[in-house]
Amino acid sequence: MKIKIIHISDIHCNNEMLNKIKDLNYDILISSGDFECLDSAEIFSNIKNAIAVTGNLDDVSIMKHLLKKGILLDGKIKEINGFRIAGIGGIDPRTNITSLKNEFLKSNLKIDILISHNPPYGILDKTFLKIRAGLRELKELSDIIKPKLYLFGHIHESPGIEELGKTIYINPGPLDLGNYAEVTLNENIIAKIKNIASL
Repeated sequence: MKIKIIHISDIHCNNEMLNKIKDLNYDILISSGDFECLDSAEIFSNIKNAIAVTGNLDDVSIMKHLLKKGILLDGKIKEINGFRIAGIGGIDPRTNITSLKNEFLKSNLKIDILISHNPPYGILDKTFLKIRAGLRELKELSDIIKPKLYLFGHIHESPGIEELGKTIYINPGPLDLGNYAEVTLNENIIAKIKNIASL
């Protein structure tokens, strides 16, 4: 099974960039949150094959809209195209982490892709002040689940792709500045960070 993923994060109301993303070729469009504006969440939810978690700047109206559209993954596991995807939102990450950890330990389901708004501690999480701002609980969860692919955002100044153990970690940087990640997932993972601002 092979899928092509477009991963975005930190839209911050930039609907111009969001509208450019929908014309790309992909199987799944994943957002790591921080839509910030309800109209951005509305545009995203009308794009084909989209799923999302909330960001720390997303309010309850955005969460409710994504939930109503059936694309919110906060604290949930969903199977798409034969791949199991789990999500941790930025509104209440610790509750989501506890919920997913309990479900994983109870069922021992294999999770292929983990999505969160915040980064795991120590991975693509350095701020401009060189302070690590990831969550230790997310790193612990990642170490337990061992997903093939872990997608997140939040820290605008640390875009990149990092391989640790058997997991590829990706922070695409903010879509607000045109950044996104393109990932092809089958036996191997091929990932690139691109910029759509010039298209």
